[in-house]
Amino acid sequence: MGAHDHAPVEVSTKVRRSVQVAVGLLGVLTIAALVALWPGDTESSSQVGPLVAGEVVANNPCADPSPDCARLTIRVVEGEDEGLEFNTDTLVAANSVPLSVGTEVWLTESAPGEYGYSDIRRDGGLIWLGIVFAAAVIAFARWKGVAALAGLGSSLVLLVWFVLPALLEGSNPVAVAAAGAAGIAFVSMGFAHGVSIRTGVALIGTVIALLITLGLGTIFSGVTSLTGLGSEDAFFLELQGFEIDLRGLFLAGLVIGALGVLDDVTVTQAAAVNEVKTADPSAGWRTLFTSGMRVGRDHVAATVNTLVLAYVGAALPLFLLLSLAEAPLLQALNSEILAQEVVRGLVGSMGIIAAVPITTALMALVLTEGTPPREAAKPEPDPKTPEDAQYGGFWEN
Repeated sequence: MGAHDHAPVEVSTKVRRSVQVAVGLLGVLTIAALVALWPGDTESSSQVGPLVAGEVVANNPCADPSPDCARLTIRVVEGEDEGLEFNTDTLVAANSVPLSVGTEVWLTESAPGEYGYSDIRRDGGLIWLGIVFAAAVIAFARWKGVAALAGLGSSLVLLVWFVLPALLEGSNPVAVAAAGAAGIAFVSMGFAHGVSIRTGVALIGTVIALLITLGLGTIFSGVTSLTGLGSEDAFFLELQGFEIDLRGLFLAGLVIGALGVLDDVTVTQAAAVNEVKTADPSAGWRTLFTSGMRVGRDHVAATVNTLVLAYVGAALPLFLLLSLAEAPLLQALNSEILAQEVVRGLVGSMGIIAAVPITTALMALVLTEGTPPREAAKPEPDPKTPEDAQYGGFWEN
């Protein structure tokens, strides 16, 4: 039986109510922030229109024959101009995607009836990858996998319907990130881990760690003089006329990026302390905290390395360019695009480090203050399944 499937340790009504009040207060504040920041139906000022599907019907050499140029004939296959064909020249390199006859592509409409080649269509492959991923999760985790996928879907809905539109509308990126991350934590952890004391403590620890991460990010983005203009995407947003605080946008990305690791760390710590208490019902706060921290140190060592390497991997082409320039390390790190990744990785890691003792201490406090005397303890219930046991114990008296 896995650590996440064990029946929860019984706690007193007083402690249960305290956790309920704390989680409920966080929920009310999160909902209030979401309502206050929810984007309206404002029209976008972007000059970028929606993509239109097309298909390559011919691939010939350019009028001026060159091995680096190809003239494509593309047919529009949807919309008002379906069936329209046009020619466009494109550069061909050794690593270019082959644009043979029948290749499905995306087109951009620069003016009514005027189209240009944008990119090859990859949505079909991405959909199949998503299906295989979902099947693997469900096959391995069964109903818990279904719940986890539901939490993932809810998180994506919040990102697409709230976070992105609110940012484009010009709302404060830090406030949007804080509200969005808290909302995502509620729905994703609720679906994936159920409604229980353990999940409630993990949620409280996650929110506290997110606030610490946000505070550290604000401090060190100021100390390192980051402007948020460390990438082509940021410049493109400015050119599109969006009134976005790019430094705040960087902080928003930092918080949301750290959330994916934080909820795993806090849930694992809460579960670890719960297991120690289950194995030794007489264990006190110090024993539970010490045992949980031993697990937490190993977890931090693994997740911090994972988080930093993930950011390094995303900027790997840039690292190669800096390596070719043979610049000293500190000079290379002075580049804003690289400095952003350093701040993002290190601040996110410090948030993870903070989450471990906070969640461990809270869970140990709940289990020691809330455990009834042995002679007054209620008989252990007989749950139908381990999953049923995991989802109980939060709202019952």
